[in-house]
Amino acid sequence: MNSSLAMALVAVLAWPTLWIPQVSEGSDYSDLGEAGVHRPAIEALEQAGILVDTECRPGQFCSDQPLPRWVMAVWMVRALESQTPRTSGSSPFTDIDPEDWWAGYVRRLAVLGITRGCDSNPARFCPDAPVTRAQMASFLTRAFQLTQPSGPDTARSIRFTDTVDNPHAPAIEALAVSSITVGCAASPLRYCPDRVVTRGEMATFLARALKMAPTVEHVMDTDGQRLLHLVSQYTTHHDCCAPRVTNIQLFADQIDGAVVGPGQTFSLNRRVGRRTVAKGYVEAGTLIKGELVDSVGGGISQVATTLYNAVFWGGYQDVAHRPHSRYFSRYPEGIEATLDWPGVDLIFRNDSSRNVIIQTEYTDTSVSVKLFGDNDGRAVVGEWKDGRGQLEIMAEGGNRSRVVTAEISGRSNITPPPPPLFRANPDLAMGMRNHLQPAVNGWTMTITRRVEQGGRRTIKQWVVWYAPLRAIIEVHPCVLTRSCGVFTT
Repeated sequence: MNSSLAMALVAVLAWPTLWIPQVSEGSDYSDLGEAGVHRPAIEALEQAGILVDTECRPGQFCSDQPLPRWVMAVWMVRALESQTPRTSGSSPFTDIDPEDWWAGYVRRLAVLGITRGCDSNPARFCPDAPVTRAQMASFLTRAFQLTQPSGPDTARSIRFTDTVDNPHAPAIEALAVSSITVGCAASPLRYCPDRVVTRGEMATFLARALKMAPTVEHVMDTDGQRLLHLVSQYTTHHDCCAPRVTNIQLFADQIDGAVVGPGQTFSLNRRVGRRTVAKGYVEAGTLIKGELVDSVGGGISQVATTLYNAVFWGGYQDVAHRPHSRYFSRYPEGIEATLDWPGVDLIFRNDSSRNVIIQTEYTDTSVSVKLFGDNDGRAVVGEWKDGRGQLEIMAEGGNRSRVVTAEISGRSNITPPPPPLFRANPDLAMGMRNHLQPAVNGWTMTITRRVEQGGRRTIKQWVVWYAPLRAIIEVHPCVLTRSCGVFTT
């Protein structure tokens, strides 16, 4: 890697890009400076045309004011449908004046089955009444067809202490597992169903449902009383269908759901144990003494590297890890880890005050590791694909969060590979060659990780050395015995 490419990689890894809504320059609202965390969602909805003519007063959004039900109807219908509802026609509600410009939106909301009104005898909508948080949950759940987890997914359920016997409880639950809400208080976990929704809150909820604003995943802690948020997630990619994929997925299953308590360490080898055929592992390529050979459990370093990156970018303490002796481009250069039984391990310490829950996911061509804990709301998601890494900040977090940045030096001390190793293969014709392994230079590089929290900075730096890899080439046996008549190498 040349120096300019190395610096480009540093830029990608060290300074992740923030999610920024695609909005036009400027806003029609003069009071967005008071919207706080709701501002990106308001701007995104404004650009999408959802908020037109629903300001609280000329030129102002009033993010802290209660949201009237008629405004909710306008926003919801515009979010779901591109066309403006007909202004003519009878309303199912007796308290809706057909002359009001927004009457068609209320009528359309009823037709879509999203609202049933506020009273049935007679049928009324109560257009000027404020929307409560419980009502908001039902509106969004019906509109976006959100569902509660069922079957094996019930472990993802999020139970609020103040929604028991509430008729909107199923909708509130669906809203929570969809990462649209995290409640109103953490200890104990509460939703505040009867509290009025502000205009700013509704903008954020709606933008999250529309995928116009980032959502942060949460899981219930083991005590069943608190939520843990996604602190870090990392994904690496691989080719499909090879034997190593079987090992990757089996290994990922065996660490899924692990809980690391405050101050505790987590060891991959201790968690999974020796990889054996009896456990379902198969033979796949493993780098041994500079050569890829088949061994039971080959390929699991893909999971080790993925977990290591989640730990690295989550800011947790690195107790022990070892990079590969040779570099593989499917992993982030320098920020990766290998694994072997029993000596080479990946160990990290949960140096936070809350549990860390490890979750894994995979496809035919990728594996992901998620760490749920408490980093004051900060969440980052990264991946390495096609020789390039990226990291996205899903949530900035508060002033107690750990912020991780990293730098990767350019390659130095370039070491050429040793002469190629020739092997006999009688199935090859004379003059033909089969390249089993390419020659690769070795090099040295320096990794620097900075963790900042509450004005304090911790810097850790280490040197990674990748050994050169010699070429392995199969040839006809006569080439090795110099009996081919004309010998060429």
